[in-house]
Amino acid sequence: MRLHLSLLLLGLACASAQADILADLKTKLKDLQADTPVKGVLDASYAEFDAKGVADKTKSAHFQLQVDGSDGLQVHLNPTLVATLSTEEATNAANPELPTPNGDLLREMTPLRIQHMLSAAPTLSHDLDGATGPVTKSATLGSAKVTVLTVNLPFRAPKKDSDAAKDWQDTLSIWLDTDGVPLQIQDQLHVKFCKFFMCITVDDSYSDTLRLVGGRLVIVDLSQEHQQSGLGQDAHTKTTAALQVQ
Repeated sequence: MRLHLSLLLLGLACASAQADILADLKTKLKDLQADTPVKGVLDASYAEFDAKGVADKTKSAHFQLQVDGSDGLQVHLNPTLVATLSTEEATNAANPELPTPNGDLLREMTPLRIQHMLSAAPTLSHDLDGATGPVTKSATLGSAKVTVLTVNLPFRAPKKDSDAAKDWQDTLSIWLDTDGVPLQIQDQLHVKFCKFFMCITVDDSYSDTLRLVGGRLVIVDLSQEHQQSGLGQDAHTKTTAALQVQ
């Protein structure tokens, strides 16, 4: 009986410690929102893949944007990119079958997403709202000792979508240094929407590398892979972005 009680108390202590690290992270994120000016070059790429997983070069794009978060958000498109976007739009208007990869990439790199990269702490804190099942483990990242915190994220969607969601899994892992600062994030999302006997399955994978810039948490590398299947709407795309802070 004493052994069972000891194991129960140990389990409760571990659960409390894991909940504490989640609370500590939320508190830490409030300290990582300095208004330090951040600007640099954002190097972005986009690719679409066929059913065999081979990238379609006609649907791939790569460009650079000058970004500045010093006063609000400024995003500068160079003249060559503007001309390319205009050409794509004109050719697609004449023949809707022709792809617009640069336009697709620009739609991925929205001002809101760029702002999230330049100031990652508020977004990460919001993502952790309602997180459950915190689990921690010791690991290494490069040569540094880190703690990996893994949580389950709640389903956030309009009721009409939540009613159709038959399977939902969203697992977020965060690599924390000895000071509790996030160094890397990985998010694995799986969802299956069904109506009657028709279903669409979506699998998204996100990976971010973070860095402190004058007390401001910044995403310096971003990768998102999206896969969708069902109802003839199969898709497989990947978007990456690297921020060279100036």
